[in-house]
Amino acid sequence: MNAYLARIVAQAAVSRLSLIGLAKNVGKTTTTNHLLETLLNENFYRADELALTSLGLDGEAVDALTGLPKPRYVPQAGLLLATTTELLRRAENEGAQFERLLQLAGRTALGPVVLARIRQSERVIIAGPTLLRDLRIALDKLQGFGARLGIVDGAINRLGAASPGITDACIICTGASVGTTPELVARRTSDVFLRLTTPQSGWYEVCKKCDPHIRLQMFSSYDVDEFTMIFSGSTEPAAEAAWIVSHLTTHENPVYLLRGALTEELARALLVELSRHSVKRAGELVIEDATRIFCHSIVLKRLSERGLDVRVTNSIRVLALTINPYTPEYTCTPTQLLDALLKELPPQHPFLVDVISGSFINPTM
Repeated sequence: MNAYLARIVAQAAVSRLSLIGLAKNVGKTTTTNHLLETLLNENFYRADELALTSLGLDGEAVDALTGLPKPRYVPQAGLLLATTTELLRRAENEGAQFERLLQLAGRTALGPVVLARIRQSERVIIAGPTLLRDLRIALDKLQGFGARLGIVDGAINRLGAASPGITDACIICTGASVGTTPELVARRTSDVFLRLTTPQSGWYEVCKKCDPHIRLQMFSSYDVDEFTMIFSGSTEPAAEAAWIVSHLTTHENPVYLLRGALTEELARALLVELSRHSVKRAGELVIEDATRIFCHSIVLKRLSERGLDVRVTNSIRVLALTINPYTPEYTCTPTQLLDALLKELPPQHPFLVDVISGSFINPTM
């Protein structure tokens, strides 16, 4: 079994890692199982130094939506888990044994979440906290019980687990099920990668000091201490866009700090306003992190071309991109998918890994 991915994670020296799936059946659970096994086999961690949880429901035998069989979690003895009481009972009925450590506050649709250590390994379903703030608390508690690396299996189409406020780095899991052709898979994957790796603003330290309760404000990059303006109008995208662009045309290199989400509606309203004005000076629109960007990367590119660069206060670290070339919809080989991805991804793409076939592309080679 190749250990490329385990080496990448171990060398990254992170304490919290999320796996982000771009669709159903892209191999998140397979990748997680592979990573847990190889991290232990290569002696990068002991089992009692690893923790596993999920932002959704993972490890069930059959996919609830597609009816297809799914890989199961069989984590090693000693490993820490955050899952629900009911799912622990189900695993115990199949022979697993756990040491229950702590029940977390709050509930999920499947009941309260419990932290436990595996004493006897068997198949288990993972359903951790569903709210990001509860996920952060769970990871804090797991760290207190000795976890040096907490792994979060993220829910489908939810990028929130990759937020720097939750985890230190992420792995993007893609596969043939993301699109009807390898080329479409590659385009959609590249779009998510480009959004998640939106560059950090050079003004991130200033932005961190700004009032977190103000949704939209502006300061001059030439006089940070003396010049700050706060938007107090309607939160409708058109109104915010008009305010941003009006100052972009009259002030030297303004920096805008937007709390909350950069939605598709706001981004397109900005494009409309920019097309109405002659913008001769560049400005920055700074978002807290890229998980709050909800427009396509091509829209970000068009904004930049018209004088408004989107940046983030906290950047996201993408360690690798894993692929699953299998889908029941059409035939796709690892080589076909990797070739398509290489054509769409930027030159600074991360490591590309197929944990099943062992196919591996190092961007530095």
